[in-house]
Amino acid sequence: MVRDLFTAPGHVRLAAIGDLHVQSDVSAGLADDLATLHERADVLIVAGDMTDNGRLPEFEAVAAALATVRVPVIAVLGNHDRRCLRRTALRRILEAAGVRLLDGTGTSVPISPRRPGGAGGFSPPSLPAVVEIGFAGAGGYGGGFWPDEGPLVPAYRATQAIALRARREAARLDQALHDIATGVAARVVILHYAPTVTTLGSEPPAKLWMLGNSVLAKVIDQHPVDLVIHGHAHLGNPKGQTPAGIPVRNVAAHVVGAPVVFELLIPLPGSRVAHHPVAHHGMVS
Repeated sequence: MVRDLFTAPGHVRLAAIGDLHVQSDVSAGLADDLATLHERADVLIVAGDMTDNGRLPEFEAVAAALATVRVPVIAVLGNHDRRCLRRTALRRILEAAGVRLLDGTGTSVPISPRRPGGAGGFSPPSLPAVVEIGFAGAGGYGGGFWPDEGPLVPAYRATQAIALRARREAARLDQALHDIATGVAARVVILHYAPTVTTLGSEPPAKLWMLGNSVLAKVIDQHPVDLVIHGHAHLGNPKGQTPAGIPVRNVAAHVVGAPVVFELLIPLPGSRVAHHPVAHHGMVS
């Protein structure tokens, strides 16, 4: 059942999916979802692993599908995408399809908030006609999770202590968040790797160090972030949060099945953005 959230002053809808692992053409079902996405979302987020082997023909197939999307598309690279050694070429392929690739960078997208009650519904006079939504993106990396996320979480302190790249990616995410202009209505973080174990579900404990690290969450919790999107954890669960309570959503295709849509509530001046998920295909995410 899709929850009716039109009692909010206004909202924007963010569609998200990750881990497409395209080898040749995208599936007919996904192609249809992408071509009609503008009917239910204002932005599409792709949380990495667009390709299976990082080959340029795979990126071309992904780009052809994403070029049909009639809303802004924002993406990060996953570990499979990073197998590609021709980074300039892959970036050009994606950019030619209209994809904004975030790699330790931030951006903002102007969006007209959806009004309460849909078309013709009451609109508070103080609700702006256009709001800026900020996005900060980085692929992230593995390294493991500190035990402060729970006593049952394996402590990989030794692994994390030597995970120089994990710390470097966290620093790049921090810079990306600083890149977002002040005054945006909401801030969304896009990662491939997980910043928390709370979305790792039934992933094997011995594999957790490969799926993300807690340094990412420590960076996120230092900023006014409203929503975190990631993929990578194919056996994970869709919902979690950082230690500070910021909502985290795992949108790996193996978890969500199809692009899932979230609503970000746009506050009136002086209030904070709340967020509630809503999905198509009759399912609440």
